[in-house]
Amino acid sequence: MRTLSRRDFAVLAASAPLLSRAAIAATARGALSRAQVQTIEAILKKLVASGIVPGISYSIGNAAETLTARAFGLRVVGPPARMERTTRSALASVSKQFASAAIYLLHQHGALSLDAPLSTYLPDYKYAKEMTLHQVLTMRAGVTANDDACEAPVDGKIDAAALVANLNKHKLDFPPSKYFAYTNCGYNIAGLVVERASRQTYGDFLAKNFFQPLGMSSSYVLGARNDPNFAQGYAREANRWKSEPPTAADRAFASGNLVSTPDDMQRWSRSLLNATILSRKSLQEIFAVPTSGGSAHLHYASGWFVEPSGVRWHGGTLAGYATVNMLIPRTGHAIALLSNTGPSKQWKPEEVAREIYNAASLGPPLPPFLKRVRTTAPS
Repeated sequence: MRTLSRRDFAVLAASAPLLSRAAIAATARGALSRAQVQTIEAILKKLVASGIVPGISYSIGNAAETLTARAFGLRVVGPPARMERTTRSALASVSKQFASAAIYLLHQHGALSLDAPLSTYLPDYKYAKEMTLHQVLTMRAGVTANDDACEAPVDGKIDAAALVANLNKHKLDFPPSKYFAYTNCGYNIAGLVVERASRQTYGDFLAKNFFQPLGMSSSYVLGARNDPNFAQGYAREANRWKSEPPTAADRAFASGNLVSTPDDMQRWSRSLLNATILSRKSLQEIFAVPTSGGSAHLHYASGWFVEPSGVRWHGGTLAGYATVNMLIPRTGHAIALLSNTGPSKQWKPEEVAREIYNAASLGPPLPPFLKRVRTTAPS
């Protein structure tokens, strides 16, 4: 296989249809076989039985329906409570898909411009005039990659005012567009822009424009509900599970503050595969990987990693959670995995999703994913 150039990759990512002919055929075929489901679930059951995760839930669907969804293990270790497919789990950075979608929906409706200076919407951020929203979403704006630098409390509060005050203390890590750096702080900015442009809270905007229209009744901003069926987060400590509840910053900011279920994630993925809320033009732009600007990253679009195979995905990590949501446009499948412990050598959600896809023969085998880097800027 020849090596893809930057330009080849950009064209592939931007022009490939969201649903190929094979994907349309896969949708028409419908249900998975019993053997396929057993193969998928054996992989997930092993993670629980081996003590790698306390609990895990999953779903696989296509553009028409959820094909299979189930849960294994415990949502609470003690006293034990079972993980269910209806159990709500923190999405962590899978939330970035929604932050990006919110910006693009506002752009689609003419409420903001992706290429205008960020200062148009966030004049109180002193470096905003140097970057655009598009650079923020593709993580090429130079916004600090140090979470603690932007998420620290100010006067005892962790909120939008604290975010801007913190960011104003820190120079950009590099000139916008020159490099790539994975930054939660940038996506925290995106959530604030959604609020400014829509004149709604971030949670209200998502509920009105995505959750309610799509029937995602189990999806909400972390901490917004007193939820009796919420998965407690855990970290491994020696031979036991130690509770790792979400932090105040986890609840406050758009880089990782959403909650959902495997079935709701299929509703979300179907909306993307069918372009029911975001237009196909908007989706094409979301999945396009920038190529300009020196060492700009080859792999990251707007809230999604895009593979040479065409797979789009994003994982999520909080102290007590690891997740992934993945689209395979070639066959039209979508895979969601939610767990209540962080990633480890044995538990890498995106790799498990790829393993599931290949083991169950859902389509042509997916090759290994590209290596991820935190930044292309020189150290």
